[in-house]
Amino acid sequence: MISIVIPCYNGEEYIEQCYKSLCTQSLMDWEAVFIDDGSKDGSSIALDNLVLRDNRVKVIHKQNEGVAVAREVGIKAASGSIITFLDIDDTLTPFALKSFATNFGDKDTDIVCAGINIVSENRQTLNCIKYNQAKITGAEAFSLMCRGRLRWQLCGKAYRRHLFHEVETPRGIRSGEDMAVCMQAALNADKVEVISDCLYNYIQVASSVTHAAAKAVAEDALRAAQFVNERLSPHYGARIATDINSLFMLMASGALRSGIDSGNAMLRDAMQNHFSLKSISGISLHKAISLAMFRYLGLNLAKHL
Repeated sequence: MISIVIPCYNGEEYIEQCYKSLCTQSLMDWEAVFIDDGSKDGSSIALDNLVLRDNRVKVIHKQNEGVAVAREVGIKAASGSIITFLDIDDTLTPFALKSFATNFGDKDTDIVCAGINIVSENRQTLNCIKYNQAKITGAEAFSLMCRGRLRWQLCGKAYRRHLFHEVETPRGIRSGEDMAVCMQAALNADKVEVISDCLYNYIQVASSVTHAAAKAVAEDALRAAQFVNERLSPHYGARIATDINSLFMLMASGALRSGIDSGNAMLRDAMQNHFSLKSISGISLHKAISLAMFRYLGLNLAKHL
């Protein structure tokens, strides 16, 4: 059985479409674990109604502590040997669960990583983030995530539940918290099956993100990188040092794009302690160039791209 962990905070308007995407799955052996994270709208009632309609649905009501803690609670409550994640305002394609289950055929496969559809609110597919089919080690997956070559979000992947037994969830980080969890799971994995199918629908909800909000997200991403460094470096040391440096550069690139400048202590620390030609060599070329221009000339070209 596959367990789908779905955090929900004030997501009343999305609950039905999220649930319907599960009902249309070609694989019917699933359970949905909804975590009501202290919602203040009608989410709690809507979720309790789902329980009455479908015995495959579990609902956990809790005080608001953020999506990372909500997912942790959901993992502990899940019954399935395989776990995947779904955000309340997103959906799965009809063959998602079946494809995940099929690709766990090899006993040494611990994670199945699929592509993602970027979908507009009116259900038009805007883009597909696809991967080439490959079987890699967990360490290789971790390295690719650190360079932005493999998405580090928890969604769009399925995991054997044992990977989370010793995973630590960060507190106080609202953006990038799934990176910290996903990367720990990757290093716990033996093999990762990367598939070419796009199984997750990330629905872009229109919003007016302010510059201040963009900077806050970028700062949280740097905090998440620091958490990964502090959590994993003592155990893996030199084996992941270059990868960690690349991760900081990836997050620094996002910080520059948000408009954060050299006056920011976290960005300054990242550039001083983790920048090198080696650490930027594996990330995308335009990000590497913008980081080098900032490091050597003090020019922030990223915010204009």
